[in-house]
Amino acid sequence: VHPERTACREKQYLINSQCCNLCPPGEKLVNDCTKITETECTRCKEGEFLGTWNTERHCHQHKYCDPNLGLRVQREGTSETDTICTCDEGLHCTNYACESCTLHSLCLPGLGVRQIATGVSDTVCDPCPVGFFSNVSSALEKCHPWTSCETKGLMEIEAGTNKTDAVCGSPPRIRALVVIPITMGILLAVLLVSACIRKVAKEPENKDPVEDLEDFPVPLPSIAPVQETLHGCQPVTQEDGKESRISVQEK
Repeated sequence: VHPERTACREKQYLINSQCCNLCPPGEKLVNDCTKITETECTRCKEGEFLGTWNTERHCHQHKYCDPNLGLRVQREGTSETDTICTCDEGLHCTNYACESCTLHSLCLPGLGVRQIATGVSDTVCDPCPVGFFSNVSSALEKCHPWTSCETKGLMEIEAGTNKTDAVCGSPPRIRALVVIPITMGILLAVLLVSACIRKVAKEPENKDPVEDLEDFPVPLPSIAPVQETLHGCQPVTQEDGKESRISVQEK
């Protein structure tokens, strides 16, 4: 009597005290082996798969990448591999199986991006160290260094923080050298404009007297009527250009 087997070689399985070969990836079990027959397997159908050596009676369905959940196909499945899903741009998987997606996290002001999110991992943020700042909420922006006022020949008016940049300004002497010429230029411009306005305002007062006379015509002298004189009770008309003489009657 042969002793019963308790173990089989790799890629075999024990059944009815007999070692049978496992079905390879991409195939499912139809019938176990016997003393006179080998294990019977069959290929998985379209849209199904089995990824390991197995004794499965049924193949697994390929995963469905639901676009309503923000999913899309990264790699199509085969008879030996499942479909791999990933998330649309700006989203990442909520778990290892990538059954749904969610929006990438934003690094708030004061935080910078250490690791940009991918289709399977979220954004990783770090606080901005001293000398760096971030003033935006972003899934891409790292912390930026404070502006170096000294290298620009300026002085620091306000120190930077983890959320704001350093504020630079001109030294007092330089500010004076800039402000004074600008102020003088403005004053000169004001004076020139005022002078022009005064000149334009005075022009009507200096109008040519000849033009004034034309506005007020001088009346011409009227022609005196011819004088009539009585001579012996008879009118006598004085001729033009002669003296007027009246004879006196002797008494």
